[in-house]
Amino acid sequence: MTKKIGISLRDELYEWASREVEEGRAESVSALIAEGLAVLEARSRLEALVTDLRAEAGEPDEQTKVRIEEALRGADEAYR
Repeated sequence: MTKKIGISLRDELYEWASREVEEGRAESVSALIAEGLAVLEARSRLEALVTDLRAEAGEPDEQTKVRIEEALRGADEAYR
């Protein structure tokens, strides 16, 4: 199920989103916004998981911290 809502965007964000649609990188402005929110939600869930793991296992060693940062960067880049 989806909900139809109204939102306000700064002019420059709307212009960028419109160009993404015009150039075929997004289906619609609405789809682009939905995808962006999905990325933010996934990142939030990943950060919550890392927080839970730290609470259970303690702070990770330096090698693990580097791997976590690489995974977060990779996730960010996958959606760009």
